[in-house]
Amino acid sequence: MRGRLWPALLGVAGLLISAYLVGTHYFAEQVPLACATGGIVDCEQVTSSAESMVGPMPVAVLGLVWFAVFLGILAARRWWPQALALQVVWSVAGLLSVFYLVYAELFLIGAICLWCTAVHAIVVALFLMTVWDATAPTPSTENLGDRLRTLG
Repeated sequence: MRGRLWPALLGVAGLLISAYLVGTHYFAEQVPLACATGGIVDCEQVTSSAESMVGPMPVAVLGLVWFAVFLGILAARRWWPQALALQVVWSVAGLLSVFYLVYAELFLIGAICLWCTAVHAIVVALFLMTVWDATAPTPSTENLGDRLRTLG
């Protein structure tokens, strides 16, 4: 159970923001995009750009799927401890996607979406938490290390 509360909370936050962005894409009349327009911060320019789509699918849908899968992996770790390796791979994929999306915002679109930035920050935080969880010593290895030091 070590280290899963904050990733779960951040995963839910990312899922909700992604769902909101999906709603603004498909139901623009009913779900307005609450963000600045004009200048460097222009959510509308970012979310309506060519870079906001992967084929016929909005990037926000991919974000929704990414967070849902991340939360599923996190839940699976309760009965399948090896899922941590899958979580590491999934987090790296998310981080690489964020790198591309930030590049697209800054250099291809020329504007930043604050909602997207929040999602990017959550993905980076989840990556860091996953790496921390994967590399932190477990209580059994800490005890083994202490025992080995006392023997030496």
